[in-house]
Amino acid sequence: MIISPTLPVYSCININFSCGRGIYLYDNEGKRYVDFHSGIAVSSLGHTNLQLISALNSQGKKLWHISNTYNIPVADNFAKKLIDNSFADTVFFVNSGSEAVECGLKIARVYQNGKGNKNRYRILTFHGAFHGRTFLTCATNDKRKFSELLNPYIDWCDNIEPNIESVKKAISNDIGVMLIEPIQGQGGVKVMNDAFMKGLRKLCDENDILLFFDCIQCGTGRTGKLFAYEHVGVEPDICALAKGIGGGFPLGVCLATEKAARYMPIGIHGSTFGGNPLATSVGNAVLDKVLSPGFLENVDLSGRYLKDELENLANRFSMIEEVRGKGLMLGIKVKMDNQKFASELSHRGLLTVGVTSDNVVRILPPLIITKKEIDEGIKILTQYLSEQSSNPY
Repeated sequence: MIISPTLPVYSCININFSCGRGIYLYDNEGKRYVDFHSGIAVSSLGHTNLQLISALNSQGKKLWHISNTYNIPVADNFAKKLIDNSFADTVFFVNSGSEAVECGLKIARVYQNGKGNKNRYRILTFHGAFHGRTFLTCATNDKRKFSELLNPYIDWCDNIEPNIESVKKAISNDIGVMLIEPIQGQGGVKVMNDAFMKGLRKLCDENDILLFFDCIQCGTGRTGKLFAYEHVGVEPDICALAKGIGGGFPLGVCLATEKAARYMPIGIHGSTFGGNPLATSVGNAVLDKVLSPGFLENVDLSGRYLKDELENLANRFSMIEEVRGKGLMLGIKVKMDNQKFASELSHRGLLTVGVTSDNVVRILPPLIITKKEIDEGIKILTQYLSEQSSNPY
């Protein structure tokens, strides 16, 4: 057997893209694709966005990288802007979502140890969870969905049903932090119940457990709010942000309250590339756009329109069992293999995310999408569903 030049751990669809503009991608033959995928919620402002190109070019001509042992003013400015628009008092910059989660879990461990609670090292997570692919974040995921080849997992993590009674039973003197996605992405676009999220906050406060929200996919305006937790009115102690905050540039952020981070000493954590001038310049440009007047309101309107159109299709075609999600983080549960569904759509010119649990196809277009562009995607989806109805699966 001859292994491929790149480690073959992805199930690839055989399309080669040459360029992108706005919400469209183009292959080597010039065929245009409507992008309801966004690199799994990463290309938040679409492809070749002029503001991001300008930020990248401007900073790229001055300084790409400098060690965090020196002050980085552009990173400080970005941090202050994130703090001013969130629950947080401090942030740490990294390069990915997994790193943001790792940082937050380290903050939680140091917090409990700093208070003398050395027994509080366990992490409570929830069925359907996906928090990354490092060894620790794999252990925080729903391990029922992962390969036995990774056994034994790091055993600090308890994964339970996302309901308040299960949490009450699981709470012990060993639990130091609860980690949850307000809307599960990989887990099937499942929106956590408001009462459940409020119940978690109450239990954490009563038991001195830190509440950690993973907003890697459901943050940066994806749901019509900067952070998905804003829909519920519950704030965390720690939050991970990545994907869309870099608009395609590798960037992650761990946000925390002063209370949660107060025991973090110099040298306990670090990142060679995290917070470099190039990445934080791009992130700052993304945040400026997302926070600009009317932007989030338009995401909300576009999301409502797209969800209505998907629900209309669900009423017409039995292939769609359910429509889920909020804003422009949507999913359709289908009655055939979801990866096959997404692959066949892609060859018809509509890109979606089929690698999702519960047979859900994720729909994650760039946040700049217009009604006209939504209609283009819905037209392709309608044609495909019509074909499937005349040729039963």
